[in-house]
Amino acid sequence: MSPTLRLLLGVFLLFPAILTAQKNRPAQQLEMTPLPAVPTMPDAFPQVVGTQAFGPAYKFTKDPAVLEAAKGISAMGSRILKIDAVSGGQLTPYIAMPFTHYVVWYRSNDAWTKGLTPELRRREYNAMYLFTKDLLTRYDATGKTFFIGHWEGDWYLLPDKDVKKDAPSERIAAMIEWFALRQKAVDDARAEVPYTKCRVYTYAEVNRVRDAMKDGRQRMVNAVLPKLAVDFVSYSAYDCQLLPAEEVRATLDYVNAQLPPKAGLPAKRVFIGECGLSWKACGGDGAKHEQRNREILTKFLSWKPAMVLFWQYYNNEVVAGEQVGFWLVDHKNQKTPLHATLTSLFAAQEEAARELRYKTRRLPGFEEMAAFSENWLTAGGAR
Repeated sequence: MSPTLRLLLGVFLLFPAILTAQKNRPAQQLEMTPLPAVPTMPDAFPQVVGTQAFGPAYKFTKDPAVLEAAKGISAMGSRILKIDAVSGGQLTPYIAMPFTHYVVWYRSNDAWTKGLTPELRRREYNAMYLFTKDLLTRYDATGKTFFIGHWEGDWYLLPDKDVKKDAPSERIAAMIEWFALRQKAVDDARAEVPYTKCRVYTYAEVNRVRDAMKDGRQRMVNAVLPKLAVDFVSYSAYDCQLLPAEEVRATLDYVNAQLPPKAGLPAKRVFIGECGLSWKACGGDGAKHEQRNREILTKFLSWKPAMVLFWQYYNNEVVAGEQVGFWLVDHKNQKTPLHATLTSLFAAQEEAARELRYKTRRLPGFEEMAAFSENWLTAGGAR
């Protein structure tokens, strides 16, 4: 038996104990409900770990920078792509690539913050409705899954980023109205289109959770999420990623508890939209950068979310002419040790899934793959 299959089977044997240990709140009992499979891609499974491409500060080919980065992400073996889609047509070159899950910022702006006028309501509804309808209609045969959302919502509520303040009530009300409109547009499109394989979900992204959880501040997580019918929540989790694992899990439980229940979806509807330490924060030490980010990933994976996404493939931040280093590939086109680790993880996932399907005629669900990935990263790779 190969090391990867032994590790995955070990996860399956331990999974009942893992679930028992995590049932701290009966109302939040973990459900083994996998994300949609991709019928036309028989080896597809929820990969869970991934990365993204936003505003790269450099590139090395004639391709647009984000497309170049997406090709690099795919070459690693990643099934997940997160990008900005200002318009639906911008996704076209990425659909033919072998990604199964797409996480996109769509119409992520602050036009709604002073209230939605009738014209803004019309434009927002029509754009979300038509985008969703187009995805479900044109790409149903691909069986791909799309998550439509936005950038860090708490900064929309706190434009001056003063975390000592509560979010203004008028902005909170405007955000709730904005989300309700977006969700209705997606729900209406899903109700109208007779799709069978493709899936389109909404998500809302929070980023100042600890302010609410520990300090009682009015934030998106406690003032907005309880009023929404959104499908999933993305957590840009820099405010908790360095905490002990048990506190990280408690924070994710807190976020998940704010969501009203929704039929047909997993009990845990929070995924990690952003996390990671920069090269500069790790002193420019590749081994330290790999180790500390591997530890961050394993902490989030221990909660068994649907996705954990590292920020990001190419760096996007340059301060005083210096690359901050949110990267897997640097500005000199050098791959980091973390790039090698994630590439090896993706290969190990593929091997384990293939062997599991051969032996059991099924592929792992996302919680099983999260557990496999956590154990693999904790062990430093398969032995």
